[in-house]
Amino acid sequence: MQAVTQSSVNEQVYEAVTLVRIGSSSNERTIAAMLLCGITSGDASKQVDDRSLVSIEGLVDSKDESVRSLVALCLGRNFGPRAKGAVPRLLKILAQEDCGRAHTSAADVRVALKEIGAEVPPSKCESRRRGQ
Repeated sequence: MQAVTQSSVNEQVYEAVTLVRIGSSSNERTIAAMLLCGITSGDASKQVDDRSLVSIEGLVDSKDESVRSLVALCLGRNFGPRAKGAVPRLLKILAQEDCGRAHTSAADVRVALKEIGAEVPPSKCESRRRGQ
């Protein structure tokens, strides 16, 4: 079995990122995000260059909740501290989504921030409960 080269991993990342961005439905974009996470898992994450990582980080701005969740988890689990460039975006999502409504990406963003090694702010839900 041939080893996957760095350039082919980055080509696959480029194609998957493009599919996430241009998918015609939320379902297509979500499936592409799952594909992207699979492409970058394990040792393949070490072959992803900085430019490709930045393009992955940009996907957390997706309008699709499912894409945001998947990409956040992918960044945390597959890249850890290498994904520190995504921290400001993840914190922004957390500020907007945390405890605002059910089924948001907030829980996955919290996991990602922890795995990246960033400080995870206390949940707005916890703050509200304590204030009652």
